[in-house]
Amino acid sequence: MMATAGAATPENAALKTEQRASNPLQSGRFHFPKEHPVQDNPSIIDVNEQNIQQVLEASRQIPVLFDFWASWCQPCQQMAPLLEKLANEYQGKLVLARVNADEQQAIASQFGVRSLPSLKLVYQGQLVNELDGAQTEGALRQWLAPVLDPDAAEKEQEEGFLEQIRMAISAGHGDQAEQALRQTLEQQPDKHAFRALLVEFLLGEGRLDEAQSVLAEIAEDVEELRPFRARFALLEKVQGNGESLTELAQRIQNQPQPEDLHAYGLRAAAAGQFEAGLEALLTLLRDHPDYQDGAARAALLQVFDCLPKGDPLASQYRRRMFTYLY
Repeated sequence: MMATAGAATPENAALKTEQRASNPLQSGRFHFPKEHPVQDNPSIIDVNEQNIQQVLEASRQIPVLFDFWASWCQPCQQMAPLLEKLANEYQGKLVLARVNADEQQAIASQFGVRSLPSLKLVYQGQLVNELDGAQTEGALRQWLAPVLDPDAAEKEQEEGFLEQIRMAISAGHGDQAEQALRQTLEQQPDKHAFRALLVEFLLGEGRLDEAQSVLAEIAEDVEELRPFRARFALLEKVQGNGESLTELAQRIQNQPQPEDLHAYGLRAAAAGQFEAGLEALLTLLRDHPDYQDGAARAALLQVFDCLPKGDPLASQYRRRMFTYLY
């Protein structure tokens, strides 16, 4: 970035006020000149040589989005309503600083503006990001998120990673997916959603001991891992008696006995076939409600514990269970 000696730039501006813990716009200790706020909105400001220093001072404590525009720039005019919408939405968290590049050529030069529209995001007196060209609302939100809402940005990034892993597993690239999950957990062992997906993958592969070992690395009770702990408890409880799940399924189709429905329901759920297991246990509840003093209801509740919180399958079968109970 080119700048004249002593010029006010985001990197080297002489910020004279000390950093405050509170938001200057909310506390009232920072005020833009009355002639510059747009429509009396303190989150939108027109910038010139007289107030640039004040705007940079504000960036100590609140992100400032510099929008370099010109009246002849059609993409600038198209993007302006989007920027104003975001400034209003994030009022108190973001200042939109609009700079007419034709009228404020010195400021545009100091920021290294070479094309319009041009966006510069300044926070704590430093240029943290920049973006050139017309942008959609979605692109602007994604661009601003790491600064305005870092927690949400991190969550979105994690969800994207998990979706890539699931797609890799579905495409038959389980080895690569497993390696990526293990490498990530080595660096960030507290990413419980990643650990849950790894345990789920290992269980699906029939590698029960490895899945249990990965789960045991986290001793505390966390929501993401709770269904798998319940599932291992279920695995310890059920016994196959040498009969395969397929053979048991065939028997309950031909002449279902309550003990077979109960055994199949628990074993199917323990194997990850939750819908089949729940259906068998619901049949047991409907046809044999008094079997072993309410064993069907108790088994259904055990299987619900093996499903993630808010799982639609659990909600569906809970409603059906209550229909038969009451």
